[in-house]
Amino acid sequence: MARGLITWGRLRGPDFTKVHPDVYVGSDVDLDAYVRVRALRVWSAGVGIVAGPLAAVAWEAECPWADGELIVPDHARAPAADVRLRVDDLPLEEVAPLYDAWVTTPVRTAFDLARRTPLVDAVAAVDALAFACRLTAGDLRRVVDHHPGARELVRVRRVLELMDPLAESCMETRTRLALVLRGVPGPVSQFEVVLPSGKRARLDLAWPAALVAVEYDGPEHRSITGQNRDAFRNEGLDDLGWDVLHVTSAMVLDPVAADRFAARVARKLR
Repeated sequence: MARGLITWGRLRGPDFTKVHPDVYVGSDVDLDAYVRVRALRVWSAGVGIVAGPLAAVAWEAECPWADGELIVPDHARAPAADVRLRVDDLPLEEVAPLYDAWVTTPVRTAFDLARRTPLVDAVAAVDALAFACRLTAGDLRRVVDHHPGARELVRVRRVLELMDPLAESCMETRTRLALVLRGVPGPVSQFEVVLPSGKRARLDLAWPAALVAVEYDGPEHRSITGQNRDAFRNEGLDDLGWDVLHVTSAMVLDPVAADRFAARVARKLR
């Protein structure tokens, strides 16, 4: 604009997409994590550290939230409507270079997301980061110990109690918590079983002593290929005496349906 190479009219036209106030990209550019991280960094004039959900996505983890968050110094500019600004204690070891910007490390990102509500979403976010970046509860606990005066530490410790680094998706975490928070004993995630055919099957959630398992059926299970694969696998599990219960998103996200499903699983475990 200062050089006269482009006009406001063209920026507001079909050739460009507005990402943040005064930050535009070409309309043909995919707004992936790389572009979103760089755009947020540019908007902050280089003083912000990308954090929260966008940092999680940048580390290739699934996240229940999608807002842009920046950790900034006190003198930072006023926030935009689509940017969440936060002034916080951020040691150098909790920041890493990524996508030509500065981003909170995976474990610091997990710490920040663990302080959010609701609890189930916070655990799902931490599980996803733990799975994608091979984090452990011990890694997150060390960050907690380094920030004894941080807000919402009680919430973080509750997330630590509930997290499971083996969960492979946010919906798997939600399925597990739909059971555990309703009193069902904690399952073993990604439990491996050798089928009579010699093939190996991994069960999303299993109670091996009772030979009971729960499988979350996402969209991939509804294809013809997925249905056939599941049928052969279930046949082998049945031959071994496993009782496999299948659950869908509607059964997990609807509280009444989740109550019924948790009661059903509890009965199987008696």
